[in-house]
Amino acid sequence: MKIKILVENTSNHPSCKAQHGLSIYIQTEKHKILLDVGSSDLFLKNARALDVDISEVDTLVISHGHYDHGGGLRDFFSHNQKANVYLGEKAFEPHYISTMGFKIPIGLKHDLSDNSQIIYTAEQYRIDDEIFLFADVKEKKLLSTCSKLYMKDQHRFVRDNFTHEQNLIITEKGRSVLFSGCSHRGILNIVNTANKHVDNLTACLGGFHLYNPPTRKYEGKILIQELAQELNNTELRYFTGHCTGIKAFDTMQKIMGNKLTYLSTGNVIEI
Repeated sequence: MKIKILVENTSNHPSCKAQHGLSIYIQTEKHKILLDVGSSDLFLKNARALDVDISEVDTLVISHGHYDHGGGLRDFFSHNQKANVYLGEKAFEPHYISTMGFKIPIGLKHDLSDNSQIIYTAEQYRIDDEIFLFADVKEKKLLSTCSKLYMKDQHRFVRDNFTHEQNLIITEKGRSVLFSGCSHRGILNIVNTANKHVDNLTACLGGFHLYNPPTRKYEGKILIQELAQELNNTELRYFTGHCTGIKAFDTMQKIMGNKLTYLSTGNVIEI
């Protein structure tokens, strides 16, 4: 399995720019897969620099209904008319972030919701023997506060419950890898749920949502340390970036050592 990071908040590639968002390309023996498309068309430009042909992608998974993961969806459709695009049933519902007392829309463009390439998923959705999607995360251990993220209940703003969030497991050659966009439901809870679906999980890639960009604040140090210890007790290797934040990563790596690696735009990983 070859993995290329097309968009992340940082870049270590001279021809790739960084952006607040996430887009990950995964190539297996059977598939060319994209998890998320960042917030703009930057994923297209970086894909060219990394020798990825977006028109050849056969499967796109959007992890949840926020612009920094699905903002490039219109650009994807303009360059690829063959891929199946998988979103949670509530991905196009309005989502907001609270900034200085204002509720700012951060959702996906609703006019794209009836595109013929889209397939809506439920709590569990198996695409084939390689690709499995799940959203049935029930545990609530070591959760980030996500206190600035909202949705609408009829005409009232309420805290986002992230029922629009889904996670991806790819299995190849007897090994499974978990991909999560932002892990709003808690990366530990997502890992524990993934382990109920497969018995050969070896690695996990994605954001852990320990940093809030509008406020530039991190989750509490104790929570970050406890999370790192719990993850360190698993058998997985972890690759993280985006909403984890550099400071939280540094704190976690002191506990997890080489079990935790930072993802940057331009990284190429083989698992």
